[in-house]
Amino acid sequence: MSIYIEHANITVKSIAESLKLLQAALPEFRVRGEGDGSERKWLHFGDDKTYITLNEALDSSGKVSRKDYSRSGVNHLAFVVDDIDGVDQRLKAEGFESDPQFQEDSDIRRRYYYEDANGLEWEFVQYLTDDLEARNQY
Repeated sequence: MSIYIEHANITVKSIAESLKLLQAALPEFRVRGEGDGSERKWLHFGDDKTYITLNEALDSSGKVSRKDYSRSGVNHLAFVVDDIDGVDQRLKAEGFESDPQFQEDSDIRRRYYYEDANGLEWEFVQYLTDDLEARNQY
């Protein structure tokens, strides 16, 4: 059996704000389902095998501040992509910028981080080698 993550379930201030970034970065994904149940709005964004669940927070008062990695919680999700330049161009067209301080451009990988209007950080990485030993060098 091959192990993979089926989905990540994230609560956000605004589904629309996170979806804007994700749709620009990952055009291969689609909205698989959504609802506005008695408890909250939700949406599944992905493909037939994997997806992200976005739940709208019940208390939407105020912007979530960027995590400083010193507190408990998810810091970001990372997606492996085939064309980091394409992701970057689509995100820039939607008004998102990657912070150059946190970019990595090496012979092994190119990695960019973006923040959505909910204050969530999303990582996109393109590997330039199929050598798994090289990919896992730290």
